[in-house]
Amino acid sequence: MQSMAMAQPASEDTDATLADAARAGDTAAFAKLVDRYRDTAFAYANAHVRYRDEAEDIVQEAFVRAFVSLPGIQSSRSWGAWLMRIVRNLCHDSLRRHRSRPSEPLDETWPDDRPGPETSLLVMETGQEVRRAVLDLPEKLRIPMLMHYAYRRSHREIALALGVPETTVVGRLTTALQRLRRRMGCVR
Repeated sequence: MQSMAMAQPASEDTDATLADAARAGDTAAFAKLVDRYRDTAFAYANAHVRYRDEAEDIVQEAFVRAFVSLPGIQSSRSWGAWLMRIVRNLCHDSLRRHRSRPSEPLDETWPDDRPGPETSLLVMETGQEVRRAVLDLPEKLRIPMLMHYAYRRSHREIALALGVPETTVVGRLTTALQRLRRRMGCVR
């Protein structure tokens, strides 16, 4: 089965080559792996836990755990998928901790194209309704939706982060959009 690692240009080192070099003590190789996966890991973590600071902590912890565990990894070919599994597990751990002490997430900054001041109130109310609708989606639909539209991650990156095929990501995005349209009254 082919790895779900992101496509690499021919001149660039593969994940397996970099992971093997990092395992041998090459910190520059590990830094390349961090650069390659940092944004995808952060997009997943931030979409999952909804707190920027906590998402940054999770990603940092994931890279620390990956670095410490490098000597024990059996196959470097699926390094990206292995890293994302660490990120997913840390996110689930974080959510378990928060369930025991719930808190209200801060209003996130969403990309928006605001119209003129004459309709700003309407836009603000609609934006809040859309945010509420997105946050009310089940996790398996909300995470890919936020990663794709709020964090501009590709289907391939989302698939890697979730550990699912790209076709599943496309299906989940389609389902999420259909539910949002229905809730917002755009489709009968």
